[in-house]
Amino acid sequence: MDSRYFAAAPTRGQAKRIFWKDLKRLIPDTWIKKIYETDLCITTKFGSELWVVGLDKPQRIEGVGWDGGVLDEYADMKGGLWAENVRPSLSDKDGWCWLIGVPNGLNHFKELADYASSGGDADWGFYSWPSSEILPPEEIESVKRTLDSKTFRQEYEASFESASGRVYYAYRRDTHEDASITLNPKLPIILCCDFNVDPCVWELVQSDGYLVKVFDEVALRDTNTVEMAREVKRRYGGHRGGFIVYGDAAGASRSTTGKSDYVLLKELGFKDQRIARANPQVKDRVNAMNTLLLNSKGEVRLTHHPVCGYLRKDLEGITWSDSGEGIDKRDGLRTHASDAIGYYVDKEYSLIKKRLNTSKRFYK
Repeated sequence: MDSRYFAAAPTRGQAKRIFWKDLKRLIPDTWIKKIYETDLCITTKFGSELWVVGLDKPQRIEGVGWDGGVLDEYADMKGGLWAENVRPSLSDKDGWCWLIGVPNGLNHFKELADYASSGGDADWGFYSWPSSEILPPEEIESVKRTLDSKTFRQEYEASFESASGRVYYAYRRDTHEDASITLNPKLPIILCCDFNVDPCVWELVQSDGYLVKVFDEVALRDTNTVEMAREVKRRYGGHRGGFIVYGDAAGASRSTTGKSDYVLLKELGFKDQRIARANPQVKDRVNAMNTLLLNSKGEVRLTHHPVCGYLRKDLEGITWSDSGEGIDKRDGLRTHASDAIGYYVDKEYSLIKKRLNTSKRFYK
């Protein structure tokens, strides 16, 4: 047959995790001629080849003719990849392709989905399966409690949602600002750190594991980690519940005064540090924050005291950049407070952890 097919994802590592083991299980042993573990290629006794490919470098798909393939998580691939790299490689053999995945804003995936669903081109088809058609009702209800409404529509109802406008769209001052919040002497103070210099803003939080209450904010201009830590100790050094530190993963290597920020904090007595090895993707951190602000069940789990002025201004005013690819950081006074608490929220309330269940597998 001499036919050649690909199974592709945004990166090689992702493609291997998604496809490789399953493809080896699905193809009958009597069909297989050889498996190339290094190249991620399976050849069959019929002369066909099946390749698992990462498309972080789109040219990897070029140079040969393909009979067909699948682009998984297409929304996370580069915008011009289909027209410039993949389709030309299919044209010589009149090949087919499935472009599948979860929506991610109004990007190139949305454009192709609109074109395919318009019915104007017989070569294209559009199919969508919301999670309500696959998952049991009790799972959907559980998910609604852990996702904000916008993320739920995107991740579970295959809805293309705009990434423009306010970043923390779930925030409302009259709902989330609570002057009755006080320090609980029995709970630890969660110190949420961002290591900007001017201003440097840290959020002070307490949580019972479900509700997150921001009771104070430390904000200093033209400062450093040592001065920030001393200010925390001046205000709350006698707190018997102890302290837990969360923050920017870059603080483990970067310093404002020579030693790393977290080494400095340890030397000042803040020894319980729960820092991720790497910072989360911005969209994942933002989704986790919006979910605590207001989930799909209408529950508010994150509130703050009125003294947290930097945090309030962030939650009310931060917007996405014009491209929709990241947060607009042109205002040097903004994003530090929301970044600080965002590291904690993503570490303890990450939506990624809830979304993955490697014991259950299904195919799109």
